[in-house]
Amino acid sequence: MYPSKDARELAILLRISRELDIVGDISATVDNPSEIVAWSNVLARPDIVAWRARDSGHRYLQVTADHRRAPVRGRITAVLHGEAHLRFWNALGLGELRPGDRQELTPRALSAAWSDMPLAPAETDVGEHALIDTSETSAQA
Repeated sequence: MYPSKDARELAILLRISRELDIVGDISATVDNPSEIVAWSNVLARPDIVAWRARDSGHRYLQVTADHRRAPVRGRITAVLHGEAHLRFWNALGLGELRPGDRQELTPRALSAAWSDMPLAPAETDVGEHALIDTSETSAQA
């Protein structure tokens, strides 16, 4: 996923700045479970919630923490869209979570679920971006 024009602009400004001080809330969307595990272990005293949207039923895993020192003074949130990571979602024991429901989790639970994940994702977890086995094709060539 490519960042928006505004996100690129902010990234450039941050790179050329000597110092950063943010007063307010920050939200980040992460692309895979390992990133949400990292956020849960880096942030101090995180609140971790898995929830499903009431209307669409979409799955989300959210890590949030208050931060009261530079460079960020505010609430920091990272969100993982769970639809593309159903194996991880199920490894967390969330398979029965209904639309509109939520369940609190711990960093330890996220780490345990991640450690149970296979090294190569199943095709159902990556959809159209599934890896193609070329071993037979290259052996025939």
